[in-house]
Amino acid sequence: MWGGGHNSLKAKLYLCGGIFFNLALLGIFKYTDFFLENFNLIANLLTLNFNIPLPHILLPLAISFFTFQQIAFLVDCYKRIDVKDLEENYDSASYFKIDFLDYCLFVSFFPQLIAGPIVHHKEMMPQFKTLFENSFVQWDRIAKGVFIFSMGFFKKALIADSFAQWANNGFSIVEKGEFLNIAESWATSLSYTFQLYFDFSGYCDMAIGLGLLFGIFLPINFNSPYKALNITEFWRKWHITLGRFLKDYLYIPLGGNMGSKLLTLRNLFVVAFLSGVWHGAGFGFIIWGTLHGLAMCLHRVYGMLLESLNLQKSAFLQSRFYKVLCWIVTFNFINITWVFFRAENLQGALHLLQGMFGIVWVELPQKAYKIGELLHAINANDRALGLLILAFVLVLGFSNSMQKLDSFKPNLKQAIFTGILFYAALVSLAVTPYVEFIYFNF
Repeated sequence: MWGGGHNSLKAKLYLCGGIFFNLALLGIFKYTDFFLENFNLIANLLTLNFNIPLPHILLPLAISFFTFQQIAFLVDCYKRIDVKDLEENYDSASYFKIDFLDYCLFVSFFPQLIAGPIVHHKEMMPQFKTLFENSFVQWDRIAKGVFIFSMGFFKKALIADSFAQWANNGFSIVEKGEFLNIAESWATSLSYTFQLYFDFSGYCDMAIGLGLLFGIFLPINFNSPYKALNITEFWRKWHITLGRFLKDYLYIPLGGNMGSKLLTLRNLFVVAFLSGVWHGAGFGFIIWGTLHGLAMCLHRVYGMLLESLNLQKSAFLQSRFYKVLCWIVTFNFINITWVFFRAENLQGALHLLQGMFGIVWVELPQKAYKIGELLHAINANDRALGLLILAFVLVLGFSNSMQKLDSFKPNLKQAIFTGILFYAALVSLAVTPYVEFIYFNF
């Protein structure tokens, strides 16, 4: 597409110009209102009498995702892919010239276009090339695709949308300046924690399933992140392709862990902070990114301390008690920070946290045996408690959908199981109010 060596000035100008253009569009569409609103607020505080009207620009669907994907495409083109990839997957002519149809196919492949996984040109185009050269119908992949699509559909329609009712009810109350009791507060935060997981991972399962129907393998995006024992492990398992993108195109260019320990901590914080900014325009996302950045830094410092004291393999650190304690700390940190991620205003986030920690009032002793009354404000009941327990069992006690896909073998038993999942999801759509995919907003 560019011709010549990738170190040429022309290639670098194309690369920088393309990245700037994509990020500028993202900034204009996603952050204009946020910056103007805060500019007006600061101006009013300084009595400068600025009152710039907010344009309320309509946000293109999933602009954050296809912006990152196009940046990855530009960088892949600039680097000309690895020589091994050239030898295995490309002839020399196609390697040095990426035509416009290749680009259109890559950026418009619809299964993962809306909310990920974020894919690379070098992992997709060889598959398309192989697909076009061979038979389009691959029955084993179609069977796997239907299976994983049904599992994702089940996770979204039956589990995530059920949790959405209670999460939305609770957050709408605190965002209006009101309070919830301690049980309602925890039910609200946990409902959103599980809604987000089953919604987004369900979407990614469905995307992978649709890709397999076309004979295309999309990368894994989740690997049981709520089983993580520390924040670093969580980010290796949650939204894996975003983490890969940020590592390749931000963390490593900043220096990664090749510099001093202080610079490594800086790089970790910058990546987590910008991840929060990428997710949305609001102080809640900034706080969420900041908290995760600080947690990443603290965990790295903790690891350095253990290494300096030569305690990594001590009996206590290998004990089950320590691992359970690590999981409790990690999961609760994730659950608490999701509050800032979800709340539409800071008042709502702070009010919910006050309720979670019993700062407002506690109603457990007299109402603990009456779940319906205890969770009355968010319109929840015994079903909410049961589904929360089931969610913990599913995410902690069972293998994840990708592990099940790896062991999938087309047979009558699997066909029946797939049919039950798909039918249950369809029935759920009829009885549970539909909620749009969360990551469509990003």
